[in-house]
Amino acid sequence: MVKKDITLQLLALYNTYADQINISSKMSAVLHGLRDIKASGNEIEITLRNILSELLPQRYGLGNGHVVDKRLNVSKQYDLIITENIDYRSMSRVKDSTELFYYESVYALGECKATWNPLNVTSCAASFADLRDRLVRNPVANNVILSGNIPIGLDSKVTDYPLRNPLFLFAFAVKTDKDIGKLKDAYLTGGALTNLPGITVVLNEGVFVLLNKKDLESGSISINIYPEFETESQDYVWRFIRSNDPGKNLSYLLFCLMQHLSSSILEKPPYLTYAQNIWDIDETDISELNEL
Repeated sequence: MVKKDITLQLLALYNTYADQINISSKMSAVLHGLRDIKASGNEIEITLRNILSELLPQRYGLGNGHVVDKRLNVSKQYDLIITENIDYRSMSRVKDSTELFYYESVYALGECKATWNPLNVTSCAASFADLRDRLVRNPVANNVILSGNIPIGLDSKVTDYPLRNPLFLFAFAVKTDKDIGKLKDAYLTGGALTNLPGITVVLNEGVFVLLNKKDLESGSISINIYPEFETESQDYVWRFIRSNDPGKNLSYLLFCLMQHLSSSILEKPPYLTYAQNIWDIDETDISELNEL
């Protein structure tokens, strides 16, 4: 008897996860018809978060809520927040699962939509721009590695990117508007290059990506998931890669996330700085012990 090789049908596996999201999308449409907008939006978001939580390594946490920086500035709400989940936990978690996260512990932020349309492109860009304008965290230099939890600076850089802790911004939707062509102007005028999602996965239709223009003209594809590092926007162009295979599109999001997570290093939250901003102590609050 000849033994047959057993091979993993990886694309078929990811299509089973995509099926779960499409089922949630149908339920979302039912709830939207009942005008339960919050439940409608949560249906897809929660399904996607649960799937990514299953597929990403356990050291990464995946939640939703707000990001808080060391000056106690608070971001807008984000549907998907990927964080360090071993050394750091969120500041707070309320009963509806909304969490507050230390900015230093955040690897990636994502927005989840039922439909990807021009309004969502511009609102997404505005949300990411607000985050970059108001919240701050220390950069981790591109020559740093970790030994245990101790950062060590090398003589040469580890990556061509300026930082080891870039923020990966992405968007996910189930479908686009009927006229997908309307999205062109949204990408060209909807926000600065640095504020648009690094990738946008449309589950049932394809992926919006930023490509190196010169490489594209020479017949090769170089995808950049960090638009923030491209100061010369004319060197890159937005393109839509069509694919009617939901599993393939979902896997693209997963592997981009895995690449980002595996190559990133985060700084530890400066807890005492957060505390000092809470205490807000001035000289009149300080007494000598014999004055007590």
